[in-house]
Amino acid sequence: MAATLQILGWTSEGLRCPDHDIACVATDGQPNAVTLIQMPNGTGKTTTLMLLRLALSGGWARETPTPAQLRKLQKKGGIQKGFFELRLMMNQQRVTIRIEFDFEMGRVRYRTTYGSGQMDRFDPPAEFRRFLNGNFINFFVFDGELAAHLLDDKFTDADSVVETLFQLRTLQNAGEKVSGYWERRAEEKGDERSKRARENKLSRIRERLSELKRERRRVTKERDEAATKLEAQRIAYNEEIAKSQSSEREIREAEDTLRRAQDDVREQAVAVLESMRIPQKLSVSFGDSIYDLKRNLDRAKLPGTAAREFFQDLLLEERCVCGTVIDDELRGRIQQRAVNYLASDEVGFLNAMKTDIEEAVGASREAPVAALRSEMTELSAKVSAERDAHNVLDALQLAAERADPAVKAARDEIESLEQRVSKLEDELEKFEDKDTQQTIDNTWGIDVMEKRLGVAEEKLARTSETLTLRKRRDVLNRILAHAHDLAREGVMTEVCEEANVKISQLMPDNDIRIERIERCLVLEGQEGGSVGETLSIAYAFLATLFDRSDHRLPFVVDSPAGPIDLAVRPKIGELIPRLTSQFIAFTISSERAQFVPWLKRASPEPIQYVTVFRRGRVQLEAQARTSSEVVETIDGVKVVGEDFFNSFQLEDEEAA
Repeated sequence: MAATLQILGWTSEGLRCPDHDIACVATDGQPNAVTLIQMPNGTGKTTTLMLLRLALSGGWARETPTPAQLRKLQKKGGIQKGFFELRLMMNQQRVTIRIEFDFEMGRVRYRTTYGSGQMDRFDPPAEFRRFLNGNFINFFVFDGELAAHLLDDKFTDADSVVETLFQLRTLQNAGEKVSGYWERRAEEKGDERSKRARENKLSRIRERLSELKRERRRVTKERDEAATKLEAQRIAYNEEIAKSQSSEREIREAEDTLRRAQDDVREQAVAVLESMRIPQKLSVSFGDSIYDLKRNLDRAKLPGTAAREFFQDLLLEERCVCGTVIDDELRGRIQQRAVNYLASDEVGFLNAMKTDIEEAVGASREAPVAALRSEMTELSAKVSAERDAHNVLDALQLAAERADPAVKAARDEIESLEQRVSKLEDELEKFEDKDTQQTIDNTWGIDVMEKRLGVAEEKLARTSETLTLRKRRDVLNRILAHAHDLAREGVMTEVCEEANVKISQLMPDNDIRIERIERCLVLEGQEGGSVGETLSIAYAFLATLFDRSDHRLPFVVDSPAGPIDLAVRPKIGELIPRLTSQFIAFTISSERAQFVPWLKRASPEPIQYVTVFRRGRVQLEAQARTSSEVVETIDGVKVVGEDFFNSFQLEDEEAA
């Protein structure tokens, strides 16, 4: 069955990018064929693209993010919670995927909503799961870096995407079904004595596993009942305290004071931990070493002013910038010496690193250490204040207990229940034991027993005498594998041929062709091209994939025309409406030239124009408010409309 996936829009709040809501639908509720979102550098294009990938792939539902990864998404100013909500249409069914971030606790939670209910996990409709994985999503949520990765087998898996789109895996799945049938039959046959011994062991493991699960349910039930009684007893204790109005008022005030002190400690502890992740705050020697690195780079005059790409582009010219004719001998020397220069991304990295070092420790190496010391002193003072607040509350509660026996009785019952709950929670921990060396009867870890169950079932299956069935299975699997190889070779060849036709249309003067598709695209006679050539190759390849497939997927691109020559941009603009039924692009103002007009001319439907920028630029905000469709949030402004889109000239939020 053909799959149709469309993006209806998304909402971001409390994250690194400005709070905003993007709707990719027209007034009739149908998705726009083309949506252009103009965001200056520094506004959060990269963050938004990352959030789209995380929502579509469920990446952080499968793998817990590191604290450093989470910090990249946290909004400045100490905001501890945020969310990103993606609205989709999957085969005419509305689906919402929401990611909730708790930066204080370092937690990420997914929620999926469709049909009649909400699941507290990443759980898209089954027919779309083969498309919603990290590798596949990179082919339709796309940027320049991923275009380069198409030519590098360390970063991409192009052949698996082709196999998924053209359902070549159906033949492999058939082979797996054949193997599964053989395994089921294998359980029914085998050496009787060996089979009996393994069946007995399997039976003992199953009985022990059932026993452990029953015991865990019993202990969990007792723990929950004790916890409920504990909560009720705490309420009764507070009611007894309330009978003495003066005591109640003093205790409530003491509890409020303690709560505020605990909040202060928690907030200051988070600040200290954040500071301790910064090396120059831990020791002056770190700051000295970091600054020495910058001085040594300056002394070595790194990075230089020329980048490797300049010489690589020069190889394609007939004459040097000085006018000298570039023959084969000179071209060879240029190519040989180009490796002595840093690439542009390496130059940018070193410049950014030097700037960061200057901002961090350029003025003083002692100041960061003093700042951390001050924060530690403040934390110590707040911990002392929390301890004092605790002591005051304990003294008031003790006085109330001495004045009224009923209060003391309630307190004694609370302590007894707290001990009971603690003991039951300790009992529950033994069911998480990871010790694999104990006998079956002495093993308490449920996960360990479940793994033993799997191993025992596998060993039982291996005892079966299924030689004839195995031979038949092997013959059938060889036939299916051969059919898969033939189909794969035919599809890959046709995709390469059609992609090469599109490449020649986009770049008629460049002799670039795709030779074959493996894990990456392998070019004929060369390993790569310029940034613009690489992006053009990517467009040609993806256009071929989406044209030939029955599935309809959106195409989301960051900087769709940025590195491409002005002469090629109109051809890309004309190609995009044929590339996919829904195109969403993140652009900056300098990318409009020779691209947007041609895209508008080729688009069969009106284009939606959206501009998003950070608040703080008074003149721009005033201009935006004259538009009919403007929305302002705490830190961002969104304007919908072609006129404002075309007049907007800010490329970089950091620019003056």
